Amino acid sequence: MEPPRYRARTPDTPTNEQLAQNLQHLTQTMHNNNNPPPPLAGNRDVGRQVSSHRPPVFAGEEDPILLEEWIRALDKIFAVVGCPENRHVELARFYFSHEADLWWVHEGPACLEEPGFDWSALKDKLWERFYPAHVRAAMYEEFLHLKQGTLSVVEYHKRFLELARFARVLVPTEAAKVDKFVAGLSYEARKALTVSKPMTFNEAYLSAADLYRVQQLQ
Repeated sequence: MEPPRYRARTPDTPTNEQLAQNLQHLTQTMHNNNNPPPPLAGNRDVGRQVSSHRPPVFAGEEDPILLEEWIRALDKIFAVVGCPENRHVELARFYFSHEADLWWVHEGPACLEEPGFDWSALKDKLWERFYPAHVRAAMYEEFLHLKQGTLSVVEYHKRFLELARFARVLVPTEAAKVDKFVAGLSYEARKALTVSKPMTFNEAYLSAADLYRVQQLQ
């Protein structure tokens, strides 16, 4: 059974504009307290630079695909703007909402007291909290029994890749990945690929996709 995926955001999810205002308010508060302002990158506050790339907001869904996408997006933005390592955690937490924000309110202070707590440590904490055992078990079971069924080859391929990342023990080698992918295809595609014997996962996908297009034309 596929775990729920809540991509739609509720009306009270903070907008990027609101998050930018929060960053500006934090900077001003620090300045008013006679603390030095946050480091500048390219003569502009790095928080504004991050905000200008419209980072996604993580609402705390127990869905490893959404969490991975959010982390990957933040990693890319931090790299593009040249964000200093010591500001990653500070900026990332502005893009929490709902369950993720509540989690940080309760757990964040203790996390920040840990020696050397950084962006890598925060990502580990997020995986620990928002990819719990019951979700891991559900995704493992779905991948174990994944079949093409009524899906197109493109859709089946996409879901296969999404789930395989979280069940690597089932496909530890390229050959195992090919076998698992072929085994889940429709009967006609499976029969054709058993004869052609693709050596790589990409070859198996392209062969199945070509056969599917021919079948659709017929």
